[in-house]
Amino acid sequence: MALRKTKQQLAAEVMASIVRLNKERIRESGPHLRPYDLTTQQLWLLSRLADDAGVPIGTLAEALQCHSSNVTGMVDRLETRGLVVRQPDATDRRVKLVALTPEGRALRGKLLEIARRPPEALVDRLDSEQLETLNELLAKVCAGLG
Repeated sequence: MALRKTKQQLAAEVMASIVRLNKERIRESGPHLRPYDLTTQQLWLLSRLADDAGVPIGTLAEALQCHSSNVTGMVDRLETRGLVVRQPDATDRRVKLVALTPEGRALRGKLLEIARRPPEALVDRLDSEQLETLNELLAKVCAGLG
Protein backbone atom coordinates (compact mmCIF):
# COMPACT_ATOMS: atom_id res chain seq x y z
CA MET A 1 0.00 0.00 0.00
CA ALA A 2 1.41 3.39 -1.02
CA LEU A 3 2.03 5.91 1.69
CA ARG A 4 0.00 9.09 1.49
CA LYS A 5 1.99 12.24 1.00
CA THR A 6 1.91 14.84 3.72
CA LYS A 7 0.43 18.26 3.12
CA GLN A 8 3.99 19.66 3.22
CA GLN A 9 5.18 17.17 0.58
CA LEU A 10 2.24 17.98 -1.67
CA ALA A 11 2.85 21.71 -1.28
CA ALA A 12 6.53 21.19 -2.16
CA GLU A 13 5.51 19.31 -5.32
CA VAL A 14 3.12 22.11 -6.27
CA MET A 15 5.91 24.66 -5.81
CA ALA A 16 8.30 22.55 -7.90
CA SER A 17 5.73 22.47 -10.69
CA ILE A 18 5.19 26.24 -10.50
CA VAL A 19 8.95 26.84 -10.67
CA ARG A 20 9.22 24.45 -13.62
CA LEU A 21 6.41 26.24 -15.47
CA ASN A 22 8.04 29.59 -14.78
CA LYS A 23 11.37 28.33 -16.14
CA GLU A 24 9.56 27.17 -19.27
CA ARG A 25 7.86 30.56 -19.61
CA ILE A 26 11.26 32.27 -19.36
CA ARG A 27 12.76 29.85 -21.90
CA GLU A 28 9.92 30.44 -24.36
CA SER A 29 9.92 34.22 -23.99
CA GLY A 30 13.71 34.58 -24.16
CA PRO A 31 14.04 34.74 -27.94
CA HIS A 32 11.28 37.38 -28.09
CA LEU A 33 12.88 39.52 -25.36
CA ARG A 34 16.52 39.15 -26.49
CA PRO A 35 16.35 41.85 -29.21
CA TYR A 36 15.56 44.45 -26.53
CA ASP A 37 18.89 43.73 -24.77
CA LEU A 38 17.58 43.91 -21.21
CA THR A 39 18.37 41.57 -18.35
CA THR A 40 15.60 39.80 -16.47
CA GLN A 41 16.37 42.00 -13.46
CA GLN A 42 16.06 45.17 -15.55
CA LEU A 43 12.70 43.97 -16.85
CA TRP A 44 11.55 43.26 -13.27
CA LEU A 45 12.68 46.76 -12.27
CA LEU A 46 10.70 48.34 -15.11
CA SER A 47 7.65 46.29 -14.12
CA ARG A 48 7.80 47.67 -10.54
CA LEU A 49 7.67 51.32 -11.61
CA ALA A 50 4.37 53.16 -11.44
CA ASP A 51 3.05 54.88 -14.54
CA ASP A 52 2.65 58.23 -12.86
CA ALA A 53 5.08 58.46 -9.93
CA GLY A 54 8.67 57.72 -9.06
CA VAL A 55 9.68 54.87 -6.77
CA PRO A 56 12.55 55.10 -4.24
CA ILE A 57 15.60 52.97 -5.03
CA GLY A 58 15.29 51.31 -1.59
CA THR A 59 11.73 50.24 -2.36
CA LEU A 60 12.87 48.77 -5.68
CA ALA A 61 15.70 46.92 -3.91
CA GLU A 62 13.19 45.36 -1.49
CA ALA A 63 10.88 44.35 -4.34
CA LEU A 64 13.77 42.85 -6.33
CA GLN A 65 15.27 41.29 -3.18
CA CYS A 66 18.73 42.70 -3.80
CA HIS A 67 21.02 45.40 -2.42
CA SER A 68 20.30 49.00 -3.36
CA SER A 69 23.74 49.25 -5.02
CA ASN A 70 22.60 46.61 -7.53
CA VAL A 71 19.48 48.66 -8.27
CA THR A 72 21.59 51.79 -8.69
CA GLY A 73 23.64 50.01 -11.36
CA MET A 74 20.51 48.82 -13.16
CA VAL A 75 19.03 52.32 -13.01
CA ASP A 76 22.29 53.75 -14.42
CA ARG A 77 22.03 51.45 -17.46
CA LEU A 78 18.31 52.07 -17.96
CA GLU A 79 18.81 55.81 -17.59
CA THR A 80 21.59 55.75 -20.22
CA ARG A 81 19.11 54.10 -22.59
CA GLY A 82 16.50 56.78 -21.89
CA LEU A 83 14.02 54.38 -20.25
CA VAL A 84 14.04 55.88 -16.74
CA VAL A 85 15.00 59.12 -15.00
CA ARG A 86 16.02 59.91 -11.46
CA GLN A 87 13.99 62.55 -9.66
CA PRO A 88 14.46 64.15 -6.25
CA ASP A 89 11.93 63.22 -3.56
CA ALA A 90 9.95 66.33 -2.58
CA THR A 91 9.83 65.25 1.08
CA ASP A 92 13.39 63.89 1.54
CA ARG A 93 16.19 65.27 -0.60
CA ARG A 94 18.45 62.32 0.29
CA VAL A 95 16.09 59.99 -1.59
CA LYS A 96 16.12 59.59 -5.35
CA LEU A 97 12.99 58.39 -7.10
CA VAL A 98 13.13 56.36 -10.28
CA ALA A 99 10.45 57.10 -12.85
CA LEU A 100 9.64 55.81 -16.32
CA THR A 101 10.19 58.04 -19.32
CA PRO A 102 7.52 57.95 -22.04
CA GLU A 103 9.86 55.68 -24.03
CA GLY A 104 10.34 53.43 -21.00
CA ARG A 105 6.59 53.24 -20.42
CA ALA A 106 5.94 52.22 -24.03
CA LEU A 107 8.73 49.62 -24.06
CA ARG A 108 7.67 48.21 -20.68
CA GLY A 109 4.18 47.54 -22.03
CA LYS A 110 5.58 45.55 -24.96
CA LEU A 111 8.06 43.65 -22.82
CA LEU A 112 5.55 42.72 -20.12
CA GLU A 113 3.14 41.45 -22.75
CA ILE A 114 5.87 39.11 -24.00
CA ALA A 115 7.15 38.13 -20.55
CA ARG A 116 3.68 37.33 -19.21
CA ARG A 117 2.69 34.95 -21.98
CA PRO A 118 1.85 31.63 -20.40
CA PRO A 119 3.98 28.65 -21.36
CA GLU A 120 2.50 26.58 -24.18
CA ALA A 121 2.28 23.51 -21.94
CA LEU A 122 -0.14 25.33 -19.63
CA VAL A 123 -2.43 26.34 -22.49
CA ASP A 124 -2.12 23.09 -24.44
CA ARG A 125 -2.47 20.56 -21.63
CA LEU A 126 -5.33 22.02 -19.60
CA ASP A 127 -8.82 22.81 -20.82
CA SER A 128 -10.61 26.05 -19.89
CA GLU A 129 -12.37 24.54 -16.89
CA GLN A 130 -9.11 23.15 -15.48
CA LEU A 131 -7.39 26.50 -16.00
CA GLU A 132 -10.26 28.27 -14.24
CA THR A 133 -9.95 25.90 -11.26
CA LEU A 134 -6.18 26.29 -11.13
CA ASN A 135 -6.54 30.07 -11.34
CA GLU A 136 -9.05 30.12 -8.47
CA LEU A 137 -6.82 27.95 -6.29
CA LEU A 138 -3.72 30.03 -6.95
CA ALA A 139 -5.65 33.26 -6.40
CA LYS A 140 -6.76 31.90 -3.01
CA VAL A 141 -3.15 31.15 -2.08
CA CYS A 142 -1.92 34.55 -3.33
CA ALA A 143 -4.66 36.62 -1.70
CA GLY A 144 -3.09 39.17 0.58
CA LEU A 145 0.50 38.50 -0.49
CA GLY A 146 2.74 41.46 -1.43
